[in-house]
Amino acid sequence: MALSQAGDAPEAGRALTGEADLLREQVHLLYASLPPGLVVTLINASLLVVMEWRAVPGPRLVVWLVAMAVVTLARYRLTEYYRSTPHAHGTRHWARYYTIATLAAGSVWGASALWLFPRALLPQVFLFFMLTAMTAAAVVSFAAIFSVALAFVIPVLAPLALRLSLADGRWHHAMGVVAVLFMAVMLLTARRIERTIATSLRLRFDNRTLIARLQDEKAAIHGLNEELRREIAARGRAADELQERETYIRAVLEHVEEGIVTVDHEGCLRSLNREALRIFGYEQDELLGSHFSQLVPLAERAEYARFLETRLERGGKRLAGYGLEVNGLRRDGTVFPMELGLSAMSVGAQRGFVVVTRDVSARKRAERFKSDLVATLGHEIKTPLTSALGSLGLLTESGAAMLSADDARLLRIARSNMERLARTVAALLDVDNPSMAQVTGVLAPLALVGLAEDAVMAESEYARARDVRLAFDPCSHAMVVHGDRLSLLRALSVLLTHAIHLAPACTTVEVAVTFEVGFGVVSIRDCGTALPKDARARLFDVQADYVQGVALTPHGLAAARAIAEKHQGTVGYEAREAGGSLFFLRLPAKMPKVGDRA
Repeated sequence: MALSQAGDAPEAGRALTGEADLLREQVHLLYASLPPGLVVTLINASLLVVMEWRAVPGPRLVVWLVAMAVVTLARYRLTEYYRSTPHAHGTRHWARYYTIATLAAGSVWGASALWLFPRALLPQVFLFFMLTAMTAAAVVSFAAIFSVALAFVIPVLAPLALRLSLADGRWHHAMGVVAVLFMAVMLLTARRIERTIATSLRLRFDNRTLIARLQDEKAAIHGLNEELRREIAARGRAADELQERETYIRAVLEHVEEGIVTVDHEGCLRSLNREALRIFGYEQDELLGSHFSQLVPLAERAEYARFLETRLERGGKRLAGYGLEVNGLRRDGTVFPMELGLSAMSVGAQRGFVVVTRDVSARKRAERFKSDLVATLGHEIKTPLTSALGSLGLLTESGAAMLSADDARLLRIARSNMERLARTVAALLDVDNPSMAQVTGVLAPLALVGLAEDAVMAESEYARARDVRLAFDPCSHAMVVHGDRLSLLRALSVLLTHAIHLAPACTTVEVAVTFEVGFGVVSIRDCGTALPKDARARLFDVQADYVQGVALTPHGLAAARAIAEKHQGTVGYEAREAGGSLFFLRLPAKMPKVGDRA
């Protein structure tokens, strides 16, 4: 076998890598088996010298033995170098060094057949035996690479066969023929052993690859098992969370105050929560699977069907917003009013509907009672109050000249308080819809300064009760606004009341009337703490609120805004830079002309 170049070439493929590995293992086997062979070589060489000492001149034996020792030492040093630095050279170079060393050893042994050949037959037979035995023993060690075995067998046996063939006598010739045949057999044996070793090494490589692949497959299977175990655990946790969430949602649905009903695309009832069953007076088993029309009055079922069909044609998730008032049918046949919201839902490929409903029978009864009460109060209170207010107005306008200053002042206070009472009654009657506060009085020219002064007088008692002083600063200009006196007084009273609410005790609320281009402005200032920004944004909304621990009445502020807007004016709030709050009412105003009555 020629020395392969694969040991020095880069790994370009699986086949190339296999040949390189094979050569590397063969070289390793050669170097691993060399030390015992060196010992055997020295022993046999010494034995040969001893046995041939009398048959061959001594100097020749000594020279030959020294040559054998030098070659053996060189081979030993090569082995140590390989063991210490196996990567110093490529595999091919190590094989070449080993072959050269083996060739040198074989040449020294072969030289003994020519240079140390004795004259006597018995020493000749011993030399023949020694060389063939050394060759047979070496073939086993050197056969890992055939070229190495070739480098030893031929240099040892070829000189022996040549020397025997040149000698006289048929015994020598026979031994020469035997040496040639033995050399051929050794070479064939070396080739067979090399192939056996190569096959064994290849099988070991394949087994190593197979084992590595099996280990990779085992690791992969282990990883898949771990991943599967984690996925099963995750699915278990997800199932537990889903079950817990379902239980939670079911509990919420069962305890919510609205009735919740689900209906499939065919109109059949699929679920009802506890409140829905209570509203309609059924048990769960009595309704599941039945048509939803069972919960609707017979006379209105066709109308319900048309309504649902119309909403479905429009599409979208929300078919009817919550607050739609319809009639429902209880189990006992009672028809009752209810509010509902209808939304579309999809579960997979199936479509259905969610109905949220509330029984509003009690609320309707309360609304009717309140409506009747408001109507009664409106007739029984507003009628005599209007009459008394008119009488006080006539006395103030026509009889004030006949009264003393104190009596006239008391009359004005009585009229102001009566107007305040009228405004309070109007506010109570308008509480359900403050943003729609009505301007029911007669629109007439009004002096804005006098209007503001009357509002200050009306709220003076309330200010004293809260230990707040009212300071009025009238404008030097006489301005006239066109409007309803009672409504505007109501708006000013609301602004004043809130300013007094926000003012700390022992402080002053300043009321001033100023003129802007085309507008008269009533400003109400306090020196308390300004309202937060979020409270300012919704101050004139309908919802109630609490600011700084003080209960405000945005119902009144909303009514004040509605009154101002009906007079083409505005109300507003500003935070003062110096601290405190500023409420204002801005109304269209003009200077009075000669003959105008305010």
